[in-house]
Amino acid sequence: MTTRERVILALWLAGGAVAVWAVIHFGFEPVTAVLGIGGTLLVTFPAKAALARTWAWNAERSAGEQLDAAAAALNHAVEQHWRSEAGRRRQHLAVDRIPVRWDTAHDPRARTATHPLPERGSLDELVDDYTDRPSRLVVVGAAGAGKTGLCVDLTLALCRRADPQRVPVLLQLSTWQPELSFQDWIVRRIADDYRFLADTARYGADAAGELLRHDRLLPVLDGLDELPSGLRAQVIRALRDNTHLPAETVLTCRPDEYRATSAEEPLPDSRVVRLLPVPVDDSVGYLESHFPDDLDRWRPVLRALRADPAGPLAGALSRPLLLFLARAAFQARDSTPEVLLDTARFGTRELIEAYLLDTFVPVVFAAPPRGADDGNPARPSRSWPVERAARYLGSLAGRLEARRAGGERGAGEVSWWELRDLYAIPRYPYIVVPAVVGTVVCAALGLLVFGLFGRPEFGAVFGAAVGVVCSPLLGLVRAEPPRRFAPRRPRQRERVLRRPLLVDLTFGLIGLVAGGLIAGLLYSVTYGLAAGLAFGLVFSSARRFTRPTEPRQVVTPLRSLRDDRNAVLYAWLYGAVAGAVVGGFLATAGADRARDALVVSVSPAVQGLLGAGVGALLSGAGAGLVVLSTSAWGHYTTARWWLAWRGQTPRDLAAFLDDAHKVGVLRSTGAHYQFRHASLQHRLAGPVRVPAQPSARVPGGSAAH
Repeated sequence: MTTRERVILALWLAGGAVAVWAVIHFGFEPVTAVLGIGGTLLVTFPAKAALARTWAWNAERSAGEQLDAAAAALNHAVEQHWRSEAGRRRQHLAVDRIPVRWDTAHDPRARTATHPLPERGSLDELVDDYTDRPSRLVVVGAAGAGKTGLCVDLTLALCRRADPQRVPVLLQLSTWQPELSFQDWIVRRIADDYRFLADTARYGADAAGELLRHDRLLPVLDGLDELPSGLRAQVIRALRDNTHLPAETVLTCRPDEYRATSAEEPLPDSRVVRLLPVPVDDSVGYLESHFPDDLDRWRPVLRALRADPAGPLAGALSRPLLLFLARAAFQARDSTPEVLLDTARFGTRELIEAYLLDTFVPVVFAAPPRGADDGNPARPSRSWPVERAARYLGSLAGRLEARRAGGERGAGEVSWWELRDLYAIPRYPYIVVPAVVGTVVCAALGLLVFGLFGRPEFGAVFGAAVGVVCSPLLGLVRAEPPRRFAPRRPRQRERVLRRPLLVDLTFGLIGLVAGGLIAGLLYSVTYGLAAGLAFGLVFSSARRFTRPTEPRQVVTPLRSLRDDRNAVLYAWLYGAVAGAVVGGFLATAGADRARDALVVSVSPAVQGLLGAGVGALLSGAGAGLVVLSTSAWGHYTTARWWLAWRGQTPRDLAAFLDDAHKVGVLRSTGAHYQFRHASLQHRLAGPVRVPAQPSARVPGGSAAH
């Protein structure tokens, strides 16, 4: 404990001792009146300076040790996340790695380099070469050629260096929209995906921005082709002209889109490598390695591949994504891969691709055998009917495709706290639900509290009135992004943000009015003033005295949902504890006044405990309701029930999305979901297709490269 903290603690203890002495010497009501008037003056004059001192945090820029700590923590979090994703993509096992090779399309240093770079090689060789000698790298390849898998491998290799000077951050370019500059988008995205960087006490203010400005980040930018042509050109201009962006940035794109964009906006000093189709021999070897004791089913397909290396089947399976889909579709021993040789149905590469994409969802969502809980992380947690799973995913993909067509923000990702915008849910459920729940809960609380004083009917009406007036107002407050909390003390010297401050004041006003009226009606105006100020302070600070904390586990959408739910439970607990203190104090100080009004006769000690219990119930429920109604979890709960009622999603949407992630239909990027590939999203967004399943069992693998 610092000297300043000891002084502050001593002042608080001295103030408490003076307050206790004053109550004993002068009585409760005069002291309460003085404290109430003084507290009101303190809050309102001078309002700006007082609020700034009360609600602010340390805002000194990150530098020195703070920046080093932020870089180390970010590197650890990035490695954790993508190591988990690589495990789901089965990239960590040699047998699951599809042998993708590359060659050099353009290398500006080829003539002058002291140590010439290789002209071609395997993905592992490319990763090793870039890690040893970073330079601006552009990776081009067809859809499903393995660009994202390379980005994951490269990110993990950079994270695992003994002393990383730069932290790699893998970002999906499909989420960028030009209302933010490209540099600001990178900073915002990192801050959103790794919220622990907002811990100003540990990392300073704007840690993500300072890491970029101090050249401590190395962006790995995946999917330039998923942006409209105008935005692709803006990305190239930003990489070329913005001196705050590292020159060693990695960028992936499809060949035609990059050729067109670079012709308009060249990116000099870029090494361009091209991912090559998988040769027939490597495709055959990959399938043989996965079915060593089950090759009889595959021999007709393998013979056809070798006999016609330029045919439609060989062309389709030359792409790693489709090679994996073929393996997944025919994993079960009772399936027949020979169906792919039916030229009447699959005479072109496009028809084969469409079939494999249509088959993927039914296969991975097929019900697992009963009692087969083997701990397989690729096995869904429950059985989802195939037709419903396809319909739910089709609805989700259709929403994302509509966003993409309209050029909206976040066209390629699913954020559970933004379902309202994604599905265009009307506003009234977010007003009606808090109004109904708040009115019922407040009426029940009023009935209980006033019933102890022989006025149950009045209490029910009073509680319902409070709920009717206050609850709809909370429905108008926009939900905040998900949070993760740990208690902290407020800090000074940071600007006050208007929206959070207004939300705090709204919470405080609700606590002031509700708590003040209840105590005033049961005791006196003086008691009401004291209780109102106390409950107003509790409600207004329910989400303030906290800080985002560094995650101990991988950041996933499901974990961020649970963290935000726990933050709401924290607010309930905080309100209950503070309410117990206030209620117990009021019941003890006003024992004589309350004893005559209570419908039961109890001792002073029991009366104090009863007051503490009532205060905990009132404050805990009240603070919990106001925080719940404006939390990401609260809005998500309303959205998922609305969508389930309309048949667009299952009731347990979080479990469904998590299972879709487990089986490889979705991938995770921090707290967001994305479809594993744009081709799959586009295919699912069309008419629902559930072909006859070639397999009734879940495939052993769940991802492609």
